[in-house]
Amino acid sequence: MKVKGLSWVGVGTDDYPRTLSFFTQTLGLEIEVESDHQAILRVAPGQQLEIFGRDGRGKTLNAVPTIAFEVDDVPEAATALTAGGAELVGDIGSWNGHEWLYFRTPDGHLFEVKSSPGYGELS
Repeated sequence: MKVKGLSWVGVGTDDYPRTLSFFTQTLGLEIEVESDHQAILRVAPGQQLEIFGRDGRGKTLNAVPTIAFEVDDVPEAATALTAGGAELVGDIGSWNGHEWLYFRTPDGHLFEVKSSPGYGELS
């Protein structure tokens, strides 16, 4: 596995409208994709911030912001992570062309590997 950069940060919130407004109006981030109580915002080329406002797995896993490492192949990364002593958290997920997998480092910190469509084309 080769990490290509930091691509994503996830933030869970109890006040989705206020949080979305803060990141879009105050910080000036653009919405890339939005659905009911969930949005991906563009931070910089190849970097995203995703807001989870609906109760569920996404919000729970990102109550403390989560950092994702961009990789080419999430299943391949899962194999490398397991071999390196990481604990995989759940199964590989996918949404709107993105693929991801949460994992805990040997000392228990939660991170994620992610594959984003067009990652190299965003710069």
